[in-house]
Amino acid sequence: MFTKIKIPNLPKSIRIIFVFMILFSVLLFPLLAEENTKEGSDTTTKTSVPLEDREDNKTRMDIFNQVYEHRLMLRGGWGIGKLSPAILNETGPAWFQNSLFRQISEPGAPLSIPYKPAKELGVNSQFWDIRYGYKNKFEVQFAEDTSLGVYSRNLPASNNFFSPRTDTYWASSFEGNRLLRFEGVSQHLRFSYTHPFSKIFMIGPSINFHRYTERNNISYGSYSTSRPEASIPNKVTWSIGGDANAEYSMKGILPGIFTKFKLRDWWELRARVELLDRKGNFSVLGSQIIQEIFTDGSSHLTGVVPAYGGKVRDKGTILNLESSFQYCRFSLDIGLIRQDVKRTYESYLGDTVGNVPRSDYSARSVYIGFSEMSGSIKHTITEFYIMPGVSFYYDSDKIY
Repeated sequence: MFTKIKIPNLPKSIRIIFVFMILFSVLLFPLLAEENTKEGSDTTTKTSVPLEDREDNKTRMDIFNQVYEHRLMLRGGWGIGKLSPAILNETGPAWFQNSLFRQISEPGAPLSIPYKPAKELGVNSQFWDIRYGYKNKFEVQFAEDTSLGVYSRNLPASNNFFSPRTDTYWASSFEGNRLLRFEGVSQHLRFSYTHPFSKIFMIGPSINFHRYTERNNISYGSYSTSRPEASIPNKVTWSIGGDANAEYSMKGILPGIFTKFKLRDWWELRARVELLDRKGNFSVLGSQIIQEIFTDGSSHLTGVVPAYGGKVRDKGTILNLESSFQYCRFSLDIGLIRQDVKRTYESYLGDTVGNVPRSDYSARSVYIGFSEMSGSIKHTITEFYIMPGVSFYYDSDKIY
């Protein structure tokens, strides 16, 4: 009698990783079977062939270079990638919902309806790490990855909004939030163990003590024109820019799976999947410049101060695929890092302080950020990199 087992509805990113691992196993199985067959068929010849000349011994993985027990490896490199930032992805739905809430206290205030979301942005990356390995099974790694993007008004690093006509305001179109600079820094302290299931395949668990900081330089914009029926008729209010810093600081402990697949003595494939769960604080502080133009032709500039803060959490996955080529003590690694993150706010408090009437411009949020806390926001980074490295080996006999 069989018992029906209910499989949970896993996130899409987890399902993709499981499919990748299944395909990896399917492709690997024939190679392992061929290796075992070869070992069985060559039993009679092994007694007459020296150990160091056997073909199957050339892919031995339990010690480095078939000789050394200890390795210290230094790497550094560069990369390019694509970024879909949460700071922009949250702006469209949050500003729209906030403008709906404003109708309760300020009837007739302009709505902010998003019509042009931000596109993926380019980033440049820097990588470096230090690794210590023992018998090619145990590994300690300290690594730092930095993703940097600097944008201008010629790049689509912004959200656009449309405000329909109301009883007191004409219809308008404006740019709501622009990302000027992004910097994401990930620090990893990893402990890994990989067990050799054959002379070419190893797999095992890893744990990552992870810290993450994110710095966003952003500006806000809005545009509204009051109708003749308004209390101050034909007044133009234009948020011409500003400068605000949105900073995030998070940390977490990330479990993962680490695999190695040695194709040749000089060529190795590696894959690591980690479950991302980090939490911490965020803050937004800066200035926003607003210009008011009246019917008599007079105008003046006014500054308002956006200030927000609260608790934030990121959940998702980090996938790292790497192809490593080795010559003597030198190596060249080419790889891919993909971060799929869903950002949520556990608390969100703040306001935009100033003397300009609130209904004349679109503020980031009002008091408690119900809109920001109502759902999760996508944040993804895909980076391709190249990292040259050098290794130093040691055993009881000598250092190489």
